[in-house]
Amino acid sequence: MSAATEYCDREIAKCEDMLRTWPSEAPCLKRLIRGWQRVKKQIQARIEQDAKETQ
Repeated sequence: MSAATEYCDREIAKCEDMLRTWPSEAPCLKRLIRGWQRVKKQIQARIEQDAKETQ
């Protein structure tokens, strides 16, 4: 796992923790979580593409 995907995981965990603390901010925090998940997915796809190209 790359440092970038680990960073995304940490940010997702922070947002999920804030969601438990401030449930009234759920719409905003869920949007942030989806955004971090999307970024992580893009990073993973790029890593897989790079791995295929180097083979």
